[in-house]
Amino acid sequence: MRVIEEIPASSSDLDSSDEDEEIIFRQHEEIESASEDSLTEEEEEEERDQKSKKAKGFRWRKERFEHQSAAAASEFRAPDELSSACSYFVQFFDGDLFQLIAEQTNLYSCQLIGASINTNVDELKSFVGIKLIMGVVRMPSMDDYWAEATRYPKIADVMPIKRFKCLSRFIHFQNNETSDPAQDRLCKVTPVLEHIRKKCLEIDSENQFSIDEMMVPYKGKKAGSLRQYLPSKPHHWGIKIFVRAGVSGIVYDFLTYTGKSTFGTAKGPVKELGVGANVVSHLCKTIRNPSECVVYFDNFFTSLPLIIHLKESLGLRSLGTIRKNRLHGCTLEDDRALLRQGRGSYDYRVDNDAKVAVVKWVDNKAVTLASSCAAVSPLKEVRRFSRAERRKVGVPCPNIVSQYNVHMGGVDLADMMVGLYRTPAKSHRWYMCLFWQMADIAINNGWLLYRRDAKSLGVEKHKKLKAFRLEVADALIHSGKKKGRPSKGREDDMPTRCIQRPTTPRPVDDVRYDQLDHFPVFIDKGRCRLCSDGQTTISCQKCGVRLCIVTGKSPRNCFQKFHKK
Repeated sequence: MRVIEEIPASSSDLDSSDEDEEIIFRQHEEIESASEDSLTEEEEEEERDQKSKKAKGFRWRKERFEHQSAAAASEFRAPDELSSACSYFVQFFDGDLFQLIAEQTNLYSCQLIGASINTNVDELKSFVGIKLIMGVVRMPSMDDYWAEATRYPKIADVMPIKRFKCLSRFIHFQNNETSDPAQDRLCKVTPVLEHIRKKCLEIDSENQFSIDEMMVPYKGKKAGSLRQYLPSKPHHWGIKIFVRAGVSGIVYDFLTYTGKSTFGTAKGPVKELGVGANVVSHLCKTIRNPSECVVYFDNFFTSLPLIIHLKESLGLRSLGTIRKNRLHGCTLEDDRALLRQGRGSYDYRVDNDAKVAVVKWVDNKAVTLASSCAAVSPLKEVRRFSRAERRKVGVPCPNIVSQYNVHMGGVDLADMMVGLYRTPAKSHRWYMCLFWQMADIAINNGWLLYRRDAKSLGVEKHKKLKAFRLEVADALIHSGKKKGRPSKGREDDMPTRCIQRPTTPRPVDDVRYDQLDHFPVFIDKGRCRLCSDGQTTISCQKCGVRLCIVTGKSPRNCFQKFHKK
């Protein structure tokens, strides 16, 4: 209903009867109802735009912020006992996901070469375990793990290099015949992304989150416009993922950026506020208890209408740095004036009706922050080095700044942990980098959950990330392995073929032909390294290879021939 302003009554109006007043009031109601019924969709949209413009108006004052609050303390259920490392990883990469990959890999090989490679869940677990080890033990080339000079038994003994390359070539996640890149640009890896995201949403979450970008390294050109360039990130080129993470670094939700199709057919929940606001609103919708939580983001996302939208629609408090052109008439003291006052000076404005506070603070340079839950008080103190006094001195710091510094680094922490032992994902297929990024996120989330449970149970000595990763890899490699001679059955049930006795590396020529200390010793019977048919019990003590010495009708001395040029 439109508001009808009351007009001051004159002396003649006071003499009018009550009946005339009722007639006039009824006429006003009839005109108003008729005008509302006759409004077109365009006029209604104009009215909504005018209301939104009025809502954007702020009344800034330098007064106490009445909506100071903090997030509720995070509480987690303690387990009965500490589980194994692999059990935490399997919370994200479970048997259903491995079964899906096995089926799609066999189907993809049939579509590509007309025959199935007959892989199974156990073999794919061994394959993933090998890749996880490669993230810790790095070599210049994949072939180096199987080469004689640089052979690494924990990888080379699991499967032959030809089988490893075969799985690397044909591993697949979606049926090409049913997927449509025009509808879903990530269709090649969508099942994996949706599965991992669903598992991340099931975690008991904290009450303070940060939202930021995470770059998945990829330099190839086959990803098209999915490949982004961010000079501020350690890896400038790659596929961009927006992540909501806790202060501990646990990833709770993520959204892969695909350009205009990021939000599907819809244009986003708050399209008039821009892409950053759409991302924040999308990631915050999955928070279970928004009224008890606070979310933090940087100036790419922050705007005053977004802060108000989160507070009104979700009951979610937020805090972030903000750009100067998004202050909506909030006039703060100039940067130069604050710098002249010295480090630690600040200025602020508050709109208690809109429940928003804006604070500008000077450290090495001026920074502006906006929030719906924090302002200046309580004023805290941080330590900074003073060149004049040549020591660290106390600098006043508003509460909004200290809150941002403590809670904003969750996504950066998760990105750092992924980068420590990043799984090698070099491939012409652009979606493989996303798959291995999900594997690394699953490892890191599992380790952080393991640490959380260890702390709740009072376990002081817990595994480091590297030891946790290697234990998961070892469990994946040896899970489901059958010892002894395999029984005849389906090809999918056959265990992964392992190399039980790798070939002994041949000595280098400088050692082989130096003619020093090459003495024959007796060992178990085996094949001669020089002649293909010889069986011998003689070995060179220095070279460590079997060499036969045969007398009789067809004598031969491979021991002597092997050590002469």
